Amino acid sequence: MILKTDYSIKRIFRKIIFLIASKAHFIPGKIRALLFKIGGVPLIKPLSCFIGYNVYFDDIHPELIIIGNNTIITEGSRILTHFLDINYNDFDHQYLAKVTIGSNVFIGMNTVIVRPVIIGDGAIIGANSVITKDIPPYTIWGGNPAKFIKNREITKK
Repeated sequence: MILKTDYSIKRIFRKIIFLIASKAHFIPGKIRALLFKIGGVPLIKPLSCFIGYNVYFDDIHPELIIIGNNTIITEGSRILTHFLDINYNDFDHQYLAKVTIGSNVFIGMNTVIVRPVIIGDGAIIGANSVITKDIPPYTIWGGNPAKFIKNREITKK
């Protein structure tokens, strides 16, 4: 089976921007977030976010990744928007879905998001986690697959 790929001018431009944003060591995390916004990831306020080196956003449909304010996505994380339907035995049953990351979220190194999920505001995801289900606000999760660790205590100033 031959998979067809759509390499329009827009997608080629997006791939170049994403490559520069993810692989250039000298680019600060806030500028990296701005480059990803230019490439099509809808960051609400890109200069309030930090995106680490070698972060991969799915370049097929980056508009399906929504990221809130003051979010930190650390080095090596992967966020996908296309998924396989495991109820079928072939690879023709891919589907697209939205990944929503709230405000004030911290995503640890090498985290992979492999399902359409909503990560609530203020959540913390531990390093090397695999996210397969929704994460409630102000909770801490970690592991493969990610499991609940504890609730965060929020103090108001």
